[in-house]
Amino acid sequence: MVISAELLGMLLLIASAAALGLSIVVDVGRVSAEKAREAMNQRQYDKKRAALAEWRQKTERKRVDLITLQARLTEYNGRRQKALTEVKALDYSKIELVHELGDADANGDVYWAQLAIGPNFNELDRKDIVFSRQIWEYRNVAHILAPSTDMAHGMVRTSFSQRNGLICSPVVPLALAPDPESEASAA
Repeated sequence: MVISAELLGMLLLIASAAALGLSIVVDVGRVSAEKAREAMNQRQYDKKRAALAEWRQKTERKRVDLITLQARLTEYNGRRQKALTEVKALDYSKIELVHELGDADANGDVYWAQLAIGPNFNELDRKDIVFSRQIWEYRNVAHILAPSTDMAHGMVRTSFSQRNGLICSPVVPLALAPDPESEASAA
């Protein structure tokens, strides 16, 4: 059998068309696979993006909660400090340091005066302060044994003067002295 040029050309044409068709089918398959992979990657990206947005919302809520808790902690610490200060002041008001003045052998009445620090107390030199600075944080009173109120007043003014940064309440008989418990509850 003799193959003519036309037949050979036709066969070559058919083979070329088949190869081209097969090439197109393979390329379409690759493009489809790439499109499917791209769609899958896009879905994963969208899921991760949604998860990130949700995570950011949770983080923001937690940040707001943290700020609220920090504010409450600060408030509670302030309340605690205030309560501790009040307890300390109450303890200081319950402790009373008594300074006894006068001659125990002399006849006379017992008088009472409260001692407190003056406005210039913190500015005074240490040597000018009677006793230690720490005792003046507590309630200080003087019991004075003297024949008269004037003499008792003079003894207190001499012993605890304003030069020492101290001030003195009016001198009263001990029987008329105010009750420290009632003063502490009033404060």
